[in-house]
Amino acid sequence: MNKFLFLLSSFSLATIALTIQSVAALTQAEKEMVVFGMITAVCEMHHENNLSYSIAKKYTNQYFYNANEKYLAKSELEFIKSTVLDIYPSCPFPK
Repeated sequence: MNKFLFLLSSFSLATIALTIQSVAALTQAEKEMVVFGMITAVCEMHHENNLSYSIAKKYTNQYFYNANEKYLAKSELEFIKSTVLDIYPSCPFPK
């Protein structure tokens, strides 16, 4: 069962990475939800020990960097970060 979850988590991350190109057509609220969902998915997989700390940190760093550069303001990202940390306190986030 754990192997299945690991494969599912890898598939989820690959799907997210491929569909991120369509984010530009979304409204601001939808962009916030997509970024929140991607980061929450990574934190959930890390929380369930399906992603190592280093891999989870790479994903959260990349999602934050891309969202900050292209889609969301720093204040919106900080709000997402604080919300996710309320749910998953051990989630690795960029400084």
